[in-house]
Amino acid sequence: MIDSNLIIQKELLHKGAEANIYAGYWFGKKVIFKHRIKKKYREESLDYTIRTTRTLNEGRALIKLKEEGINIPQVFEIDTEKALIIMKYIEGHKLKEIMYKLTNSKKKNIFHDIGQQVARLHINGHVHGDITTSNIIITEKNQIFFIDFGLHEYSDSIEDKSVDIHLFKRVLVSTHGSDFKPCFDAFLEGYRSIYKTVEKNESKLIIKNISAIERRGRYVKRDTNKCE
Repeated sequence: MIDSNLIIQKELLHKGAEANIYAGYWFGKKVIFKHRIKKKYREESLDYTIRTTRTLNEGRALIKLKEEGINIPQVFEIDTEKALIIMKYIEGHKLKEIMYKLTNSKKKNIFHDIGQQVARLHINGHVHGDITTSNIIITEKNQIFFIDFGLHEYSDSIEDKSVDIHLFKRVLVSTHGSDFKPCFDAFLEGYRSIYKTVEKNESKLIIKNISAIERRGRYVKRDTNKCE
């Protein structure tokens, strides 16, 4: 168990539905504390099991991703008893916050790199589950880091990988509409450039399946409206 005397919490960065994110210092290092909070509506032993299991699963996934060369914050400590993960603080800005001041060419370069990183995730059997411009950090050296793997899953399913990209596409359309097409095109170009070295046909199937997912969504929406 982590000695709380070694933790200096400075600032609450984000209060989420599942976890609170703090910036602070631990053993003199600037770090992020991700603390899964108790849910009063859940039975106490069940709540403990859920929080500890999810903390352990996310922490292990982050360690594995780091070993596989994916840009994610380094994990320093996992405390399942406290449902707490301590990881390196990445100096930079969320992509969502700086999109407005980036040049078009810079945006294309960044989204091309994001596509390559997501391809590496998928090739290694990881599905992020919540790829958004709020969960991507851009450093001063233009390095891309993915954060928040709370919805991470292990999967080699084409469907799961397509859904991962589909959700990212929806975020771009809803949040960055005017930049959507050039940025998503650059993303797909980067994705294909990495994936084709492993299995070109699979990358085609993953991308093609995004349209199928969208059609199913439109059908469900029309069917729901029809019933009203």
